[in-house]
Amino acid sequence: MIRARILPIAAMAFLIGGCSTLSQGQSTQIETRLQQLRMDMAAMQREFARTRESLQASSAAGTEDGQTLAQRLDTVQATLETLPSRIDMKCPAPAPAAKTAECKAPPPIRVESSQNKTLVGEKERIRLDPPGALFVARIDTGATSSSLHAENLVKFERDGEDWVRFDVAGEAGSIQIEAPIVRYARVIQQADPKGDRRPVVSLRVRLGEIDESVEFTLADRSHLENELLLGRSFLTDLAIVDVSREFIQPAPK
Repeated sequence: MIRARILPIAAMAFLIGGCSTLSQGQSTQIETRLQQLRMDMAAMQREFARTRESLQASSAAGTEDGQTLAQRLDTVQATLETLPSRIDMKCPAPAPAAKTAECKAPPPIRVESSQNKTLVGEKERIRLDPPGALFVARIDTGATSSSLHAENLVKFERDGEDWVRFDVAGEAGSIQIEAPIVRYARVIQQADPKGDRRPVVSLRVRLGEIDESVEFTLADRSHLENELLLGRSFLTDLAIVDVSREFIQPAPK
């Protein structure tokens, strides 16, 4: 009878030892089962204590089998007494589930507004007035002022003011322009370190949505690829330049 009771105890110990592998989703059921096992083991300990007393009485009478069973029973009882602590060590109360971090949208990236600026490429088609014709202009952020290639330049006076007459090469061919001189600028070239005093005229430029008066220094740009250059004085507060592209804006009508 005692040997039959030892086998269920060993089975319970194996079951309790393996409870740590169960998922947390079964934690409530596990705790209920463990509480029942603790109660069953407490009842077994009481029954073993009574059985042990009977075996001790048999041992006192000189029965050898009674002494052997009593020793084995002591060993089983010692193991049984350690099971509650093993239950607490192997199957601790499940830790509270970690709160799932809330997915918050990243803070908006602040972008400098370019709403009032026109995006232009390294080259653009512009409308120049006068003479009301189309030209190809190079956009140069490294140049301070704007420059225009002028040929056959002639100065004259009109209504008491200084004017200049000159020829420019537009997309439709050579065009003559007359405009008042607003000031003079000194143009220094490698071949002329002292520089040359050149007239500056104000012409109206149309580029995309930009429609502004721009001062052009009339200079000899025959050795350069582009005969018309727009510098920073034109670009400031009006345009943003993408030097990797050309002709972003449509040709003005």
